[in-house]
Amino acid sequence: MSTGWTKKRSFLLGAALALALGVSGCHRHKHAPPDYTKSQEPDKILYEKSLEDIQNKRYDVARLTLQTLINTYPNSDHLADAKLAVADSYYEQGGSGPLTHAEIEYKDFITFFPNHSRVAYAQYRAGMCEYRQLKKADRDPTHTRRAEREFQLLLLHHGTSEYAEEGERKLIQVQELLGEAEYRVSRFYYIKRNWRAAAARLVELVERYPNYSKRDHALWMLGKLFQKNVPVVWPAEPERAAGYLARLIREHPLSDYVGEARDELRRLGQRIPEPDPVLLARQQNVTPIGEMEEVKRERGFFDRGLLGWMFGMVGGKPDTSKAAAYLGPPPLRHNEDIPEIPPPQFPIRPAQANASVQIAQNVSGPGEQTENEEKKEASNKKSFWRKLIPFY
Repeated sequence: MSTGWTKKRSFLLGAALALALGVSGCHRHKHAPPDYTKSQEPDKILYEKSLEDIQNKRYDVARLTLQTLINTYPNSDHLADAKLAVADSYYEQGGSGPLTHAEIEYKDFITFFPNHSRVAYAQYRAGMCEYRQLKKADRDPTHTRRAEREFQLLLLHHGTSEYAEEGERKLIQVQELLGEAEYRVSRFYYIKRNWRAAAARLVELVERYPNYSKRDHALWMLGKLFQKNVPVVWPAEPERAAGYLARLIREHPLSDYVGEARDELRRLGQRIPEPDPVLLARQQNVTPIGEMEEVKRERGFFDRGLLGWMFGMVGGKPDTSKAAAYLGPPPLRHNEDIPEIPPPQFPIRPAQANASVQIAQNVSGPGEQTENEEKKEASNKKSFWRKLIPFY
């Protein structure tokens, strides 16, 4: 009895051991690296394996595999796709460093394979590498300017591709941020009564970013600026002021400043123009593009309500919620024909300039004097908050 049980027990242990070894062998065989030398298309196997690694976020492994393909099979039919996959691996990885590498790889792909069917895709992704690193309008505009250029190249060279529509949307958002940056600086100079510096920024803003959401206010400020008269430093130009006010009425017929612009033109004795019917119809039906998709996905509890406003002041995420094609498609080239700001009548020293500005501020009409006093009082009340929060 004991001998039979012993034999039976030995048999069961042997079977279990054999099963374990079999499973272990199958497992080891399943994950063993494939033998590429026995395949008729080893380059294809390498390429497909790299795509699988990218999908599973094994980016370093994928790039090592792709580099093996590129170095070992320089005449492969998958060479161009492999170069593009290297760029995609960096793009999917994300982060400042990988996105920089991704853009370099996309631009190299465009250089070495200019006739490839996926060049438009590479150009769109090059723009997106910069777009994903955009900062707020009051921060460093390097990525914003680069993104504008890349999307402009996309629309210039691949305007009929499947990426053109989305590229145009992104370009409108990017130019909204660039316009906002110029507007903030010009408004700062306007508040400080530095008319020349404010006018220089505003003129460039009006001509280069026609779809900027506050362009109507920029035209209004220009209309007021060129009516100022500071002896020697800033002579008044009523006709030029009237021109900007007329543009405000024609190009932004739904603006809140249209009524005031009409009153100013009457006071200057100038003809009041009619709104542009095409632009009027367009602005009646235009819909803002909305916030950047990346910002929407990342919005959480701290982005809502008052907390969202507080954290948004110190955060780095840009706001493009008002971006839209108000006047038409975004410009694909910078307008270099920008009107010049007239220089001073003759060179003056800084002390003389400050004295002239002070004289101009003191010599004002009764209504302007009261208005200046009210503004000064309001400025004193808000001085603390203006130091804490810019443009409060």
